[in-house]
Amino acid sequence: MISRELAIKTTLELIDEEGYDGFSLSKLARRMGVRTPSLYYYFENRDDVLQEAARELLKEAPVPPYPADGDWQQWFVDLCVHTYRLILRHPRAAGLVFSYFPNTVIVPSHERGAQLLTEAGVAVEDQWPVMRGMEKLIFGLAFGDAQAEVSGRPSAPNGGQREQFPAFSSAVDASPTGEELMVRALRLYLAGVATAAGQSAPRKRKR
Repeated sequence: MISRELAIKTTLELIDEEGYDGFSLSKLARRMGVRTPSLYYYFENRDDVLQEAARELLKEAPVPPYPADGDWQQWFVDLCVHTYRLILRHPRAAGLVFSYFPNTVIVPSHERGAQLLTEAGVAVEDQWPVMRGMEKLIFGLAFGDAQAEVSGRPSAPNGGQREQFPAFSSAVDASPTGEELMVRALRLYLAGVATAAGQSAPRKRKR
């Protein structure tokens, strides 16, 4: 029996196995054991299915609760770690999220983020640039690491490149990798935000 929910679930299973580039409604129909035309009752076309699949995938990343201790930086770290881990659990779906990014799914986290940045003393005109930059940082790193996992090709320099770019190679050697690198980059970014806002330490939430 066909349902929109089952079709999306099956779509994500197919993408986890094969990636999204070769996805088609005919493949989805075969996996579900139905005829392709029957899917058009639920979806307009391939893009409609993929948009819904990307939206459903990102819903898996939870929005952390308000930090009771007022540590707004840790709240953003927790949010980004959840998102990073989600993408790395579905590395072949990274391209799907990149191409069909569901902005509406992340609006609730942006709303809470804006509230926390206000409490942290970040100027309102700086809040969207801060969150937009953070969004690009986390998804860029997650997409890159997911692609490396799928392709088996490391992003770090090797062989002759190390001799050609010794300073960069040393920086890479001294750096953490994977999730640890992402968290380190994020904390450096947030420390800059706090400094720009005139903070020396996380501000406690007002009661």
